[in-house]
Amino acid sequence: MRNDVKVVGAAPNVDLRGKRDVEEASDRRRHRIYEVTCLSCDHSERIYVEPGEERFVDHDEQNAAHYVEYVEVS
Repeated sequence: MRNDVKVVGAAPNVDLRGKRDVEEASDRRRHRIYEVTCLSCDHSERIYVEPGEERFVDHDEQNAAHYVEYVEVS
């Protein structure tokens, strides 16, 4: 028997938010250094990010089709 019902959305008990990386308040006030590598064309650079700043490299913004990985350096 075929069911012709189309389902739109999700069940009310399904959490669609995904994993959240929540930082402690003290972590948000520290300087960060990221190693940025483009996996599409092997471009890489290191960036320094001030507390409270969200920064993306120019290569990432100019090449939307590229996959750019940001890894925090300790």
